[in-house]
Amino acid sequence: MGFQCAMSAKRFGAGTVFVADVRTQPLEIAADYGLNPIDATKENPVEVILEMTDNLGADVVFEAVGGEQNHATKGDDPLSQAFEAVRRGGTILQVGHIVDEIELTPSVARSKAVRWVNPQKGYTSVAPGTDTGELAAELVADGDVPIAEFVTHELSGLESFEAAVDITLNKETHGALGPAQIVLN
Repeated sequence: MGFQCAMSAKRFGAGTVFVADVRTQPLEIAADYGLNPIDATKENPVEVILEMTDNLGADVVFEAVGGEQNHATKGDDPLSQAFEAVRRGGTILQVGHIVDEIELTPSVARSKAVRWVNPQKGYTSVAPGTDTGELAAELVADGDVPIAEFVTHELSGLESFEAAVDITLNKETHGALGPAQIVLN
């Protein structure tokens, strides 16, 4: 999901686009498409972004990890890193699904004047009359956001659902980059 967010940002005119990941293969794909990969196992993404932006931070940060996180504005959870990496007055787009409640220190968010947007909760359009799902499909269909490299497992029929869930939950074990795709005939 992070790669697709980065490619969408690039398509809509973002200058320097960073992609942080702990997996090598997505970073290699990002580099192939002109994005700036950050190997989060070797470098601190926040430090790299601040260094590359003269300590200003990124205009927009997509948090695409989701999962279990504890605190939005302190620590080393991905959302906390997003708050650190975004510039004053910048925007955080929360596209990853965080599974539990998280703590937030309001003074940190307020002092940076951050706009925190969760497209899954209330922001369903990015332009008048444009649904995000419709826009995503259009970007993929037009070739602006490539997905082929991330479709590593294609299964057939609903009877493959359990296998698809296993692949999706255990990507590393199965060598998957994204969720398993099920083709319905």
